Amino acid sequence: MKGDSLKIEQILFNIIGNSLKFTNQGEIKVECTLQKDFPDKQAIIINITDTGIGMSEEYVKNIFKKFNQEDSSVSRKYGGTGLGMPITKELVKLMKGEIIVKSKKNIGTCVTLKFTIDKGSGGNRKGNALEKQDISIAGTKVLLVEDNELNQLVAENSLNYFKCSVTKADNGKMAVEIARNEPFDIILMDIQMPEMDGIEATKVLREELEIRTPIIALTANAFKTEIDNCINAGMNDYITKPFIEENLLKIIYKHTKNAKHLHSKKSTGEEVLYDLKNIKTLSRGNEEFVQKMLSIFISQTQETIPLIEKAFEEKNNSEIARLVHKIKPSVEGIGIFSIKEDVKLLEISAKEQKAELTELYALFEKIKQTLNTVINQLKAELK
Repeated sequence: MKGDSLKIEQILFNIIGNSLKFTNQGEIKVECTLQKDFPDKQAIIINITDTGIGMSEEYVKNIFKKFNQEDSSVSRKYGGTGLGMPITKELVKLMKGEIIVKSKKNIGTCVTLKFTIDKGSGGNRKGNALEKQDISIAGTKVLLVEDNELNQLVAENSLNYFKCSVTKADNGKMAVEIARNEPFDIILMDIQMPEMDGIEATKVLREELEIRTPIIALTANAFKTEIDNCINAGMNDYITKPFIEENLLKIIYKHTKNAKHLHSKKSTGEEVLYDLKNIKTLSRGNEEFVQKMLSIFISQTQETIPLIEKAFEEKNNSEIARLVHKIKPSVEGIGIFSIKEDVKLLEISAKEQKAELTELYALFEKIKQTLNTVINQLKAELK
């Protein structure tokens, strides 16, 4: 079968989570049955039944309203914000399904889900598996800008599944502040938002902050005028909502396939300790410039590390501070964020003689180890 596994997973997670929360004894059953078999589709029914505290008839009528819990004592005892079922209902609607809730106080609850899902062939499954394996976006740093809680949840769920690193912003203004202080590989930008919409936020990112990160519009309207507005504002592409998961995967891959991700893993499982985003922005697409910068970083760092060690042997604090200050811009430029603060601390502590040399040397050893790893990784990349 070919269905939206992530939406189904989230729906079941919400419903079964409620059953677990409100069932102190007895059982929780999940049953999936085939209701009707069509040539290219299958109608299925999923029943989630529990023997929990149940709900009154009046409460069941309002169960899909936001922040709705039967009484304050239930909220205090079991927790929760009352958002799970409204979100579940919206997810079911997105899949063109149906959800029915039946419950009796102190007896239990039965939630029935009805979906009609396309059939899949063995060949299709194999092809999809290969495709997803081939176009991995694991490690991609994504800024997700979306004010609708449901849309945010669905997108985040998909991105997490593909092992992306996700930072969320509820509006354009928040996105600008986040992007001002943190680099990303791609920005997914909703258009209609309060405080600052996606078009305005994109203009600020492009014109004021001069950020060149790919920006993808998330829009419910694929009208030419709106798409033109997005592109004219500085966006790179668009995807319509509700999106198909594979389309999201492809569009992120399309715009980030040449990026080097800070949190990605090499085939050996080794973490990549640098992020070349800033250098690539400076290069304006000149790959020769990038390679030259990396070569200079490698040679300068390999020259400076022994000089710092010599300064430690001579107990020369001022020389230690001077040499560490020399490598500081390179550490930031290459995006070695894991030791950025350590380098600053070592420079200040050596300069102001705030710590014993043995303590400072321990800090230097950590920095040196990271720098040597980065040098080896960059050498492999230059090959």
